[in-house]
Amino acid sequence: MESPHPLRHVVDVGDEQPLWAGASSKILLRDVSDALLRRVALTSPHGETHMARLRERSEEAGKRGYAVSSSEWDEGLTAVAVPVLGRSGTVIASLSLSGPSQRFPYEAVERFAAELNQAAQLISDQGFTHPLSPAG
Repeated sequence: MESPHPLRHVVDVGDEQPLWAGASSKILLRDVSDALLRRVALTSPHGETHMARLRERSEEAGKRGYAVSSSEWDEGLTAVAVPVLGRSGTVIASLSLSGPSQRFPYEAVERFAAELNQAAQLISDQGFTHPLSPAG
């Protein structure tokens, strides 16, 4: 949904974003194989050496239950993302909220993450499945 404020960030349906940066990527890369993580790292400006950092960020997000990104992809943009889990407990999607960094103080990030987690849980509880998710 577009913000009524003059400074806003809009991601249109179908817009592609890199898998090597951003809050959602940290969520989506949580359980991937080293081979896939290497392929993602190779698409980044940092090359294969970025693989360890990607793994570290995704593991940290997994432990915390949400991921945060600040100016990783778009300067001045902060995002919070949480996992949507399939029946097998694996990550099948991410749910995120993003906007200008000045509107995302630390206290707001924690509140946003809690509210996103509630919404993601509702989606998971309804049995959301993705055609590429593992059966389970």
